Amino acid sequence: MNSLKEEYFACLALRHTPGLGPKSWAGILNHYSRAYEALKSAAEWHSLGLASEKSADGAAKELWRRAAEKEFKDAMRLRFGILPWTHPAFPAALKEIPDPPTYLYYYGDPALLGNAGVAVVGARKSSKLGLDYARKISAELSRKGITVISGFAKGIDGCAHRAALSGIGSSIAVLGTGLDVADYPSDSEELRSLMIEKGLILSEFSPGTRPYSGNFPFRNRIISGISSGVLVAEADVASGSLITARLAAEQGREVMAMPGPLGEKNFSGCLKLIKEGAALVETAEDVLMNIGHTLDVSVNDDLKTKSIRTIPKKDFGSAQRADPENNIIKSVQSAKIIVDIDSLDPPESDIARALEKDGKLHIDEIARNAGLAVSVTGAVILGMEVKGIVVRFPGMYYDLNRC
Repeated sequence: MNSLKEEYFACLALRHTPGLGPKSWAGILNHYSRAYEALKSAAEWHSLGLASEKSADGAAKELWRRAAEKEFKDAMRLRFGILPWTHPAFPAALKEIPDPPTYLYYYGDPALLGNAGVAVVGARKSSKLGLDYARKISAELSRKGITVISGFAKGIDGCAHRAALSGIGSSIAVLGTGLDVADYPSDSEELRSLMIEKGLILSEFSPGTRPYSGNFPFRNRIISGISSGVLVAEADVASGSLITARLAAEQGREVMAMPGPLGEKNFSGCLKLIKEGAALVETAEDVLMNIGHTLDVSVNDDLKTKSIRTIPKKDFGSAQRADPENNIIKSVQSAKIIVDIDSLDPPESDIARALEKDGKLHIDEIARNAGLAVSVTGAVILGMEVKGIVVRFPGMYYDLNRC
């Protein structure tokens, strides 16, 4: 068995060990340099605090073997492309989420995973306006070299994929089924063929897995996990797209929404997100401005090549940030704060003190430093912006209003 297959089989063993889940897989795989080494050391997992005694014992006794061998043979027969955890093309950003997969199956071009990507998601039962929004912005993003990521559902997802395939950024589809399930959604055979030819389709699910409703939240965490930001083009308040947006916020990704006509039910979810702190965007330039701090090039009209790449989070300092518009470092001691922080009540005071100490910060850092959930921080800081207490900058950065 060659090294790739050996690593893949070891990842399968983790996947099929009773009692282990995504958070356990991540802890184990981060502790060892190779998945195969991790599996050989299963007996020590419990003593290292990586798994329960029962799960560690089950892995050591190879309770996973029958299921792992079956999936291995099926994937080989179907000629799946395989990216185990230790493969160089496995997305580094996906390893940072709390519940990553141990491997990914693919058809198409895995090199797209190295490109900067934005998820464009929305309603299955979409309106003409929503489809026009998704089509236009996805095509624009792809022309500028951004890969458009979505969930291969009908409506907004399919429209976004199709539009993005026309540009150099292309598109990635993350499935809620097995990679080999070609009849879902219905009438998608042509788009599926185009995605394999010009883009990439991904799945973490075993061969033959049908579209059960419980699969799609798992799919959504991967959509947001491999994206620099998530844009909701059209959604009502009960839409699954809001789950993807919530996961994106929890993962520290940018959350954006396109505004629709007031009173339109199909856009009520977008309005809800904007009220909670999501960035209101109308053009590809708006999107690029919001994710600009994650890119290693300046955000301007010349973004037309496929050289855009994400910058690892470790390249940014914690106390100061580069201004996303002009890369000028702002000193946090350079101006007087115009509000009396002691006069504020929690959680406004918690947010204000976090900004007083560290200056301009991204919303996920503000939440972490203030000890609040990102969703709560987004809602509160929007009110603080309206009151003139804080100032918002591109990319969901905020600072106290200083004179």
